[in-house]
Amino acid sequence: MAVTFTSNIALAKPTETELADNWVNGTKLMEDNNLIIIDKMDVVMTFYNPAFIAQTVNPNVGTGTRVGQWIDFQGFVIGQFVMSFFDAGIVPGTGEYGFALPFPADATFHSVGTALNNGVGTQSVIGEGYVYDNSSVGGSGTCAVDVVTVAGVSYARLIPETFTGKAAAVVGAASPFVPANNDKMGGSFMYKRT
Repeated sequence: MAVTFTSNIALAKPTETELADNWVNGTKLMEDNNLIIIDKMDVVMTFYNPAFIAQTVNPNVGTGTRVGQWIDFQGFVIGQFVMSFFDAGIVPGTGEYGFALPFPADATFHSVGTALNNGVGTQSVIGEGYVYDNSSVGGSGTCAVDVVTVAGVSYARLIPETFTGKAAAVVGAASPFVPANNDKMGGSFMYKRT
């Protein structure tokens, strides 16, 4: 290997020609870099059961499921949640819905509401979602996801687009539909945590 010596402390280092030759003809550097990238991208998701609340009376998914998963990537939380309503015990509750996030949102970074029934348009959008009405496809549609913090817990709210059945600005017990068997609600999120 051709080397030169640094002027101040006489460290041996490859010449520019040697570095270029090694870069073009050698694969070790690329292999090492690829292993580092794979290691950093192989992140295990953490599962959680997000609380599902409403402004006045909390809903119940019956024998359905509440499931979410998230990763914390250097203070930014990335994840998703799904609520599936099924069979006996479904209670739609009363008021606007909130889906608990894994960590409180940073209110110095995001505009965060303080109640599930806050108006829309002033809170930060942190993701997107979908509501599915099994009995009427017309009531299904995409949503924006914003964030509010109530009693120290941050909640995602689904803000539906304008479509048939939309009677309120925020997805809740009666809008855009009353949750029933085989209905689903979910969303993905990315936000800065406290």
